[in-house]
Amino acid sequence: MWVNAVSGAHPFSVFGAASAVGSDSNLGGLMLNYFRETQEARFATRARRIYGYVSVGFVVAVGVLVIAGLAPVWTSWTILGVSCVLDAFLTRKWIREDALRAYRSDRAG
Repeated sequence: MWVNAVSGAHPFSVFGAASAVGSDSNLGGLMLNYFRETQEARFATRARRIYGYVSVGFVVAVGVLVIAGLAPVWTSWTILGVSCVLDAFLTRKWIREDALRAYRSDRAG
């Protein structure tokens, strides 16, 4: 079976949850680290937490206005898209800043 030849383990271990947990040598481990880093970056400072809450509040408020019929549907999709793009951009920026800060503090100390 080709799966055993590739993984050298149980046929379903390549696709199962067991392969996603553990070492950083696989995609699952890398994704878990990425999710942890993004979560830490989003909540690292008070200003970042405030940004997150305001962003969610704004998206929810526009959604409520659309559901109530006070705003056109395209506004909710536009706000949601802009919010997602801005969140991704800022989160990646924060991750880089935090990693650089940690690197510099390790080198200095």
